[in-house]
Amino acid sequence: MSSTQRNDAPSVAVPSPLVATLREQTLLVLEVNHQHFEDVSTMSVPAQLALAAIYRDAFAVLDAVSWTPAPPRAATITVPLSTGHLTQLHTRHADLLHTNLDRLTTRTRTAAIDAAIAADRISADHLTHLFTITTPTT
Repeated sequence: MSSTQRNDAPSVAVPSPLVATLREQTLLVLEVNHQHFEDVSTMSVPAQLALAAIYRDAFAVLDAVSWTPAPPRAATITVPLSTGHLTQLHTRHADLLHTNLDRLTTRTRTAAIDAAIAADRISADHLTHLFTITTPTT
């Protein structure tokens, strides 16, 4: 393990119905943060390390759940979910909910818009469930 690798991500048993959503939303975390790499050489070292952590955490999740959308082979999959990655997923959750509010107000609702709303609702519900299983109870 190199000195820049983090090992603070607790392993979480993710139920197989949530795995596809976790994969999809983790890929979107990478996509949303891609533009920062255009300026990586001009970033401060702390900013570079913060960006590296976002990618490192996402890659660890994708390595655990598989990069390809194959059906899970087990009832649960153990996934390293760092606090930083959960923060990124909370942002994705908020984006899903906001996007659906925008779609609901579309004047011309189509079957494609309704399908997108339904898919986003399922993803948001899956993330909500994921947050409940990763939040420590006192």
